[in-house]
Amino acid sequence: MQTPKTITDCLIVGAGPAGLQAAYFLEKKGIGFHILERGKVGQFFRQFPRHRMLISINKVNTGLSSPDTKLRFDWNSLLNDEGQLFTDVSRRYFPNADDYVGYLDAFADRFADRITCGVKVERIAKEGDLFAVETDDGTTHHARTVIVATGVSRPWDADIEGIDLAEQYYDFDTTPERFRDKRVAILGKGNSAFETADSLVEEAQAIHVISPNPVKFAWNTHFVGNLRAVNNNFLDTYQLKSQNAVVDGAVTKIVKEGDGLTVHVAMTAAEGHEIVLHYDHVIACTGFRFDDSILDPAIRPEMRHMGKFPAMTEQWESEAAPGLFFAGTIMQCRDFKKTMSGFVHGFRHNVKCLSEFVANRVTGAPYPHSTAPLAQESLTATLIDRISTASGMFLQPSFLGDVVVLDGPDAGAHYIDVPMHWADRADEFKGRTVLRVTLEFGNFGPNPMHVKRAHTTDGDEADPFIHPVLRLVRDGEVLVQAHLSDHLDSDWRAPEAKDKGAGTVQRMTYVDAGQTLSGNEVAKRQIDAFFRRAGLFTQTPEAIPAQ
Repeated sequence: MQTPKTITDCLIVGAGPAGLQAAYFLEKKGIGFHILERGKVGQFFRQFPRHRMLISINKVNTGLSSPDTKLRFDWNSLLNDEGQLFTDVSRRYFPNADDYVGYLDAFADRFADRITCGVKVERIAKEGDLFAVETDDGTTHHARTVIVATGVSRPWDADIEGIDLAEQYYDFDTTPERFRDKRVAILGKGNSAFETADSLVEEAQAIHVISPNPVKFAWNTHFVGNLRAVNNNFLDTYQLKSQNAVVDGAVTKIVKEGDGLTVHVAMTAAEGHEIVLHYDHVIACTGFRFDDSILDPAIRPEMRHMGKFPAMTEQWESEAAPGLFFAGTIMQCRDFKKTMSGFVHGFRHNVKCLSEFVANRVTGAPYPHSTAPLAQESLTATLIDRISTASGMFLQPSFLGDVVVLDGPDAGAHYIDVPMHWADRADEFKGRTVLRVTLEFGNFGPNPMHVKRAHTTDGDEADPFIHPVLRLVRDGEVLVQAHLSDHLDSDWRAPEAKDKGAGTVQRMTYVDAGQTLSGNEVAKRQIDAFFRRAGLFTQTPEAIPAQ
């Protein structure tokens, strides 16, 4: 007699931060799940970063009482209602990765009976309406949906002749004494490259950091995957001529010569110029990519962004197989190098949304929403509170935001921290007039350390720093929009609504107002002006005509 299949609502592949975050929200929604992990919980952070310092900030002292608002400055905790925070594990601003592994282990305890570690997923295939997930122990698991949260587990090898002669960031011996008085080339200009360079400054004779493109700084781009200040001490040793250098050039060939390696570089800063360099060590810090080999060819999506990430919809669902979802750093395929989906503090909010999409696929449940008041004064207060306290839209600027439905039978429905790409196409908003609220950055100009600004209240131009943006939208078309003024504390609430002792800004001068005003007063004026331009509250919102 054949044993009937055990079918799980959702099978999660990977027990890192994304897999655990997905499990947490699926459990909250009553969706059955099981996690398969080839190593241990938090396996990535047991190995990376190689020099063990995280660059995701862990700000303990914020002066804030709201748990959600404090997450703006806590980039490591997973979202949860029980107050299980990484800030209670470590007080270091740039914490040690070993402490984070301990946090993830403790977080996973709540569903330890639904995590199987030490099994490698070898194949994910579609069998009718179900997914079949085969593991290296000979087991085949069946599930209605699958969340792949394996991260970027394969090195991304640059197309360089002789690249096999280079040591690799993911497994090179980091013992500093190996590099004493040696010449070292590091391929790449991301944080792993400069993390490695910084670690060798005290030992190496000379260090060159090489890639075709110039260094991009996170303080310029507001993308935390670009070079962070905590990793850029090496640049001092270059600019102050201390035997180290940053080279803008494409490595074309690496050749073994004697006890060392000769590296040929086609300079990108000087067209037609080649430089030939000799080193004792070459270390490739060229990044990682998603391993798509576990996906059966029939459901394997195209790879995007130089073959690093699988193609996915605005719901982070595979374009090749409905019901197959992606979570974690691979979510950045949707907002590559624009917002923070590649990092815990960004994708934890994405995963909360993802759990709703999975629940809809399993049970048909609609996307949940709260209710916003549609009286002008009350709605203004709601908007100001959200832009001042929400962590999701703050950490995922322009990517996640709020949507308030303004007409129809569900007028007042308030969708919180949802993907704007999804909002463009969601059935919930078709044929409806909605108000979208996001936080966004403007243009800093050539020098982000000296930004000139017009300080007016008109709301026509985007301030350079993070600021609220209101848009009246119908069927994906923006009808009216307004940029509210930025705020040094990113808190537009009235003083009495703030935590005592929190924040610094009291009033600022606005040229067109002719006086100093509080940020709260300016925000209210700008929101009121937006409502007038949008034709809202000139009649009851329920009577807003269909267009």
